[in-house]
Amino acid sequence: MKVLSIDIGASSGRFIVTSHVDGVFSYEETYRFPNGAIERDGHLYWDIDEIIRHIKEGLKISLTAHRDIQSVGVDTWGVDYVLIKDGKKVADPFAYRDIRNEETMKQYVRSQSYKDIYNETGIQRLPFNTVFQLLDDVRRGVEFDSFLMIPDYINYVLTGKQFIELTNLSTGALYNPETRSISSSILKHIGLDEDKVPEIIYPSMFVGTIKKEIIDELGIYEIPVVTTGSHDTASAVASISLSNNSAYLSSGTWSLLGIELDEPLISEESYNLNFTNEIGLNHSIRFLKNIMGLFIVQELKKDLEKINPGLSFQQMQDEASKIEDNEIYIDINDDLFQRPYDMLEKFYAYLKKTNQYTGELSYGKITRIVYESMAMKYLEEIKNLEKLSGKHYDELVVIGGGSNAKCLNQIIADTLGIKVSLGDKEATVVGNVFAQAIYLKEFKSLDEARSEYKKTLNRESYEPKRNLEGKYKKYLEVVR
Repeated sequence: MKVLSIDIGASSGRFIVTSHVDGVFSYEETYRFPNGAIERDGHLYWDIDEIIRHIKEGLKISLTAHRDIQSVGVDTWGVDYVLIKDGKKVADPFAYRDIRNEETMKQYVRSQSYKDIYNETGIQRLPFNTVFQLLDDVRRGVEFDSFLMIPDYINYVLTGKQFIELTNLSTGALYNPETRSISSSILKHIGLDEDKVPEIIYPSMFVGTIKKEIIDELGIYEIPVVTTGSHDTASAVASISLSNNSAYLSSGTWSLLGIELDEPLISEESYNLNFTNEIGLNHSIRFLKNIMGLFIVQELKKDLEKINPGLSFQQMQDEASKIEDNEIYIDINDDLFQRPYDMLEKFYAYLKKTNQYTGELSYGKITRIVYESMAMKYLEEIKNLEKLSGKHYDELVVIGGGSNAKCLNQIIADTLGIKVSLGDKEATVVGNVFAQAIYLKEFKSLDEARSEYKKTLNRESYEPKRNLEGKYKKYLEVVR
């Protein structure tokens, strides 16, 4: 079996060709491109035409180099979408960090409780939820026939078929996981006609064949496009086999801390603690908490490079690992840290606001502060997770790009006081491959795919070396 995964994140996209022969998975990156929100007239957008241009370039390179690829699957981030009118995009899609989302959510909750939406969908209250973005479009009188989540729009451009894939749709507070259908009451809440929601399609299903005009334009061969867990976290979580007492942390731009459940957990307590119920590849529930992640470090690096030209993430991590005594913390979920640009200025502003420090710090110290603050937030949320599930977790499986951050992962083990095991840093691609492999009948089910893959995975792990939980009280005093 050989498949092509198109995995696009908020900062980059890449094309990975994966082969599975005699039980061995092998990967080859064939194309990579930069991505990022663009600022225009005070708002943040995705340059979707530029993304599509890279999609075509990546397809041409990948399918020219490999003449035996059997299918293509796309995954991206969640919640954002493209509006369609008369078969074409209305405009570039807004990015989830745009200020309109915060304003719309605040307007909504001033007049009615978010609890009604939560009880219907089980999705935590976040300003960038699709439901708030669509509400803003409806209020502004934008004319559109339908909306497509970002990976669904890419599939539409490639095949001409309009579907909306479940795992990505489920992130936006429009889908009822108990009735397994779009929530009519939520659509009424926001004044959206039900016929503007495309037909729902599930992972491991045929979308369509790449259109003839694209085949001719690129000089490629006919190939099917297959649905994956098109929300990148759905694909990432699909890659791991969890024991009964293991939680997972998808560690990247965002931190997603959670567990897998068979049924949604929607209660007064889960609402108050703001936990979410997203859908996985096999209609399992990804019960998790969205937490700000390495986005803060990424943005800090941009500012710190101006002072330290050529500064690398590895240097930041190496210097952070040398610092043992730290009692300065930030609330990584504070509104200050939610949007790009001037992150170093925001960092110092927070320290000043909380009366912790004035002046400048080394990049190692800054990195250490962020890492320890992230770990303290994980400790807070894993305590909440244990309260909600009634279980104790003695292992945290870290997947995604953050699995490379050795200093951070040791701090997490020390702070939570539990074993931290590493999954695959390419977890999203692995889950993407699983969905295509099931469509191609390489595996009968997700369980079989996981079991086969687990044989090839040699998990590195971190055991607690020192107890940092004692600093938790100080952290809480700062952030509260």
